[in-house]
Amino acid sequence: MADKLRAAVIGTGGIASQHIGGYLDCGRYEVVALADLEPAAMQEKNDAFGISPAHYRDGRQMMAEVQPDVVSICTWHAGHSEWTIAAAVHKPKAILCEKPMADTVGHAEQMLIACERNGVKLAIGHQRRFLPAYTLAREFIAAGRIGQVHLVQSFGGAGLPNFASHQMDMYRYLLNDDECEWVMGNVERKTDQYERNTRIEDRAIGTFGFKSGAQALILSDVLPFYFQGARIYGSDGMIHMTTSDLKLLNHETKGSWEEHMPEGRFHSVRELGPRFEWLEGGAAQADGVADWVEGCEPYRSTGMDGYKALQMVHAVYESARMHERVALPLQTRVNPLDLMVESGHLVPERPGRYDIRVGRLRGEKMIADNEGAEG
Repeated sequence: MADKLRAAVIGTGGIASQHIGGYLDCGRYEVVALADLEPAAMQEKNDAFGISPAHYRDGRQMMAEVQPDVVSICTWHAGHSEWTIAAAVHKPKAILCEKPMADTVGHAEQMLIACERNGVKLAIGHQRRFLPAYTLAREFIAAGRIGQVHLVQSFGGAGLPNFASHQMDMYRYLLNDDECEWVMGNVERKTDQYERNTRIEDRAIGTFGFKSGAQALILSDVLPFYFQGARIYGSDGMIHMTTSDLKLLNHETKGSWEEHMPEGRFHSVRELGPRFEWLEGGAAQADGVADWVEGCEPYRSTGMDGYKALQMVHAVYESARMHERVALPLQTRVNPLDLMVESGHLVPERPGRYDIRVGRLRGEKMIADNEGAEG
């Protein structure tokens, strides 16, 4: 058996558990180092996974001294670009950065440039591309089992950058990575709401047009429910997909829903239930990165895929700002929601900044330190 890849993690908050668990579950890595401002956060990962990696309070020092093969960037959103660029300087074989790829399209571009000029493979943590239900739906669509896709409908919440970035990426994955050509949307923002130190909206609606003629629609915090997955309507049938199963309705099923619950490569959906998507997604994602490092192409969720998903998110904001249908690729490289608020175009009617993830911070912190590594 080939030597295991040496993995390190910058930012050891909640999402780091998925990365560490994925590295260990797929059996192709050893976790050699963690970096975070909070020693207790790193120790919790040691205890949870029975590992004993080196601990650092400085991610740059960790990269210089450890020289890992693969590094995960698990900080809050605004830290993704800084830490990806800092890690790329040390030329690991691959960087796996959490989603959303960055807090602005401009910062995402810088990440792509830094990784390209240092010869580093950049992967983005849209791990649901590796779920068997998502892949089966993609295969059914490609095989024409629901005819021409007319509409992919999804329901989001807790801010477009975090939750809905997965759904923007899902649209492209289901449609064989079709190109989104235009976006039209609107937002409501009556409160001064943030998510992981990133300004978010109270509600949003977005419509997306693809080169193939398919369209997608997201309702985010508009309805009292949301989920990862989609309802997919085609000319000859429908698919209802979640993270664990899918139902197919077409002329072959004779008016009844045909149910599918495909098992994962590493974990069982029947045994794990709701935990399946997190454990299987993390393990399969890590396994895919290992394949990519070893020369297998293509990888399912590259930096360019993450970049395109981020553009779709910010194009909803840009459409609201410019009162128009926005053509992609997006030309505005800063966050259009920030522009609307800071210019006075969209002033919160109920002032008072709050972060819906502040409970994930430690000690006396109420705002994340983006210069550090806390995830």
